Amino acid sequence: MQFHSEGGLELLSRFREKRRSVNLDETLFSSDIGDRNVIEIVGASSTGKTLLLCQFIAKCILPARYKGIKIDGCDSCAILIDTFGQVQMSKLAELMTIMTRTAYQTAGVQLPGETVDLVVSKSLENLTVINCCNNDQLQLTLHALEDELLSNERIALLAIDNILAYYWQRRREKGILSMDQYARSLVRIIRARISHFCNVTVYTRWDESVSEYEPPVTSLSNSKCINLLEGTGVNYKLKLCKRSVPREFICRIESTNNVKQIRYTISDSGIKWIL
Repeated sequence: MQFHSEGGLELLSRFREKRRSVNLDETLFSSDIGDRNVIEIVGASSTGKTLLLCQFIAKCILPARYKGIKIDGCDSCAILIDTFGQVQMSKLAELMTIMTRTAYQTAGVQLPGETVDLVVSKSLENLTVINCCNNDQLQLTLHALEDELLSNERIALLAIDNILAYYWQRRREKGILSMDQYARSLVRIIRARISHFCNVTVYTRWDESVSEYEPPVTSLSNSKCINLLEGTGVNYKLKLCKRSVPREFICRIESTNNVKQIRYTISDSGIKWIL
């Protein structure tokens, strides 16, 4: 009997070869999100930051198809680093249930409740949740990401809610430090740790520069879009804002290619885009 021992370079090479792209939301992103991309979700309180993050996670871990019916999930695994404990598994399961039922209704098929529960429960096995209680734990978790990623090559998404959770704790320890500086320092750690793997990172954060209400913005040139994100380590920035219209919000999507805006509403079934 012959055995093959895989060295570290061989292992990393194999991970690099398994390049993947995922589309976490067909409305927000015109094409798949390439691996190693970073998405930032920023906005005022009650604009749906955590809810949108949960929708991304649900899309990632749901199957692409189930018994011949297109569920439109990514059929991958995800890691959630939860710093505030705001991500409720019951809410995530509810979103996944709605997505699964909607897919079957679109296909004109009636799906038994127990089958929906089975799809959701099996999909939740694709999610690893890591809870952090302070800045030191968060830093250690980020530095140990390689071990998590090496243990499961199906991990396509790293989600963090909220990356600025321990900003004030860090500021007391280190003195004057802006939110942007703190966030960028963590993004640098993340990029260094996932550089050998094929994963998308998405995180929520506050932003002192983002107003609660944002006026409409026209499309910008490519050079201006690049300038908006230059030096941040971020490939896509999603700014969530309230509108003067009751119960209506707006999402501004900034990337290195374009800037666009989409209106949305928030309900028990999640964020709904107004096209």
